[in-house]
Amino acid sequence: MEQNQNPNPGSSLFSLNLDAQNSYTLRNTASWAKVLGVVSLIIAVLCIVYGVIAQQQISRMRDLDGLYRYRRSINTNTLASIGLVVYIIMAIVYGLSGFFALNAGNKINTGLKTNDMQTLNAGFAGARNFFALWTILMILFLILLLLGLAGNLSSM
Repeated sequence: MEQNQNPNPGSSLFSLNLDAQNSYTLRNTASWAKVLGVVSLIIAVLCIVYGVIAQQQISRMRDLDGLYRYRRSINTNTLASIGLVVYIIMAIVYGLSGFFALNAGNKINTGLKTNDMQTLNAGFAGARNFFALWTILMILFLILLLLGLAGNLSSM
């Protein structure tokens, strides 16, 4: 039988090996992913705390006529609740992002230390989830920016 041999075995996807430089770079990347994860989780908690504080302060305001002269029907409790929801959404985004980054960093580091390919692959999957989340958010932000630009241009 004919054996299917690759003339350049180093280029085969399944025979990739990590040399010392690649391992160092991955460890360094995993460390930065862990830092990013921890900072994102701290930001998520601070978003919730700040959202609650802002909601309480806005709820205590009685007179918004100076701020919103043309919208006298605005209710401070409604405005405060909307602000709290915005901060909670931000906290969820940063919390998920931090979880994915921290998970990826920990698993990549563990996979490299134990020479376990399954753990390393799980770390790469966590990194993929992190990048997928931020890609989706950036696309949504781009769409919102384009819609806002189109709205502004149509009102000119």
